[in-house]
Amino acid sequence: MEINENDARGGADCHDSGYHRGGDCRDGSIDVGQDERMREILDYYRGLPERSSQETIVELLRELQEVYGCISPFVLEQAAEAAGVRESMIQAICKRYPSLKTAPYAHEIVLCTGRNCAAKGSLAVLDELKKRLGVGKSGISEDGAVCLRTRNCLKNCRKAPNVMVDGRMCSGLDAEGILRELKHR
Repeated sequence: MEINENDARGGADCHDSGYHRGGDCRDGSIDVGQDERMREILDYYRGLPERSSQETIVELLRELQEVYGCISPFVLEQAAEAAGVRESMIQAICKRYPSLKTAPYAHEIVLCTGRNCAAKGSLAVLDELKKRLGVGKSGISEDGAVCLRTRNCLKNCRKAPNVMVDGRMCSGLDAEGILRELKHR
């Protein structure tokens, strides 16, 4: 599914956090080598005839994320300029591709809220995780280390409730079990 400029709208989730301008998303430091590498990447993509296609923008963002660890607001702004599109378009693409991070979290919890998992307590687990991690509207924990997201179905209904912790499927865990799983990562 292609995203066009008219579909590009805002909304709060893990990909919508106001972090620093430039620098490494992991620690906020600015590295001259990173800035030079970013300029090289941006210059390359500016010169492409199909620079505003979704596929090209995704590749641009992945390369920038490799350099900085995530797509900070400053990097997002620079990517939009290089691709010749609005920032809202870049934000929409970041939301469409979960591998593109606009926040420097280290861990991701994806909790299933589908019918079977909800019937087996996933919504109570979600509430408990939000409290214990101090998760706000952005989906990011108070300490910035965890992104908590929900998905309608993780396609593992027989073993509900389900959660993915850093990409690993786990079933039947309560909030304490999920937090324990995080500590092992």
